[in-house]
Amino acid sequence: MKTSSHSGWKWLVLLSSFIMAPLLAIGQHQLKELRNGICLTPGIPSISVSLERQLAHKKENRRFYLRGIAGKFGDLVNQEWTGYLALMPAWVFGTGEHHLETGIGLTLVEPSHQPETWAAINVGYRRQKPGDPFIFRAGGGIPEGAYISLGLAF
Repeated sequence: MKTSSHSGWKWLVLLSSFIMAPLLAIGQHQLKELRNGICLTPGIPSISVSLERQLAHKKENRRFYLRGIAGKFGDLVNQEWTGYLALMPAWVFGTGEHHLETGIGLTLVEPSHQPETWAAINVGYRRQKPGDPFIFRAGGGIPEGAYISLGLAF
């Protein structure tokens, strides 16, 4: 009699573990990869809005983005503002929440209504925890100048 009641408990524990395992997995926090981002970037002497899309994620410590930037930069002497549009492939290196960010691309600038093409370059620091929507960037480049950027990933 003890043997049958003891084996009944084993079957009950086994059956309940099959039922509970999926429920426990659903309750655990799973990191969602946020592949898009939008940032507001005040710089010296510029202000811009950028939209980025993560295109490739080959390794944990290296990500590839395509970033579009629209903004204005100012001439500190003459107090004139010039609009620009930039398209920049960007690479983000590092694991965890602290990253090195680099990018190089093209900028279409319209000083005095005569469009010109310039280089777009940036090197900076990026803080973004995996799965967290908050983005903080700081660095320097062309055409943004020295910048601090705040944004959201989605």
